[in-house]
Amino acid sequence: MNHIMKAKKSKKLIPYSEGTYTKISATHLIIFGIYSILLRGENCTFEKVIEECFYLFPKVFSFSRHPEWPDALKFDRTLRILREKGLVVGSPNTFLSLTKFGEKIAKKTSQNLKIGIFKRTIAEKPRRDAEINWIRNLQKSDVFQRFLKGKNIFTISNMELRSLLHCTLETPLRIVKQNLSYSINLAEEFKEKDLLEFLKLCQTKLNKK
Repeated sequence: MNHIMKAKKSKKLIPYSEGTYTKISATHLIIFGIYSILLRGENCTFEKVIEECFYLFPKVFSFSRHPEWPDALKFDRTLRILREKGLVVGSPNTFLSLTKFGEKIAKKTSQNLKIGIFKRTIAEKPRRDAEINWIRNLQKSDVFQRFLKGKNIFTISNMELRSLLHCTLETPLRIVKQNLSYSINLAEEFKEKDLLEFLKLCQTKLNKK
């Protein structure tokens, strides 16, 4: 029986070995903390992530002068970065969840924590089909074809970029950035070099807004 199953049955979290988890980045431990909560079928709030990570990895997420208290400041900025990278979705005011890329990191972290690899879910195949369709739609888009024909003179409007990412002018900028980060992650995974170059150029333009 693995570590998570023990925690689920007893409803009491068990800290990991300090010698093991202190060798793993805090970013990956937070991702794992979110996954651990979701794995138990619970809503993942900002407060719950703090509680989860503090109990599982107290050395990393406590105040240096008061190790008995969790340091919430270690989570806020990191979660913003994880959302921008397309690894986490949601906000501290709602619920948090992981994207496919976030789940990959969580599973890799679970291996590093020596608790085994989590089983694949039935949802993985249709999700993979959706990823392929997303990539193909980006490649078929008029703006990408225009980029291929003239990389040195290529420009893209705000409306064109939002439309490409399935967003409207009313869509919050953070969602646009999340969709773009998701697309970049997919392009890297599928090794689509031209598409990746195009998306990173779009990201540069978006960051200037």
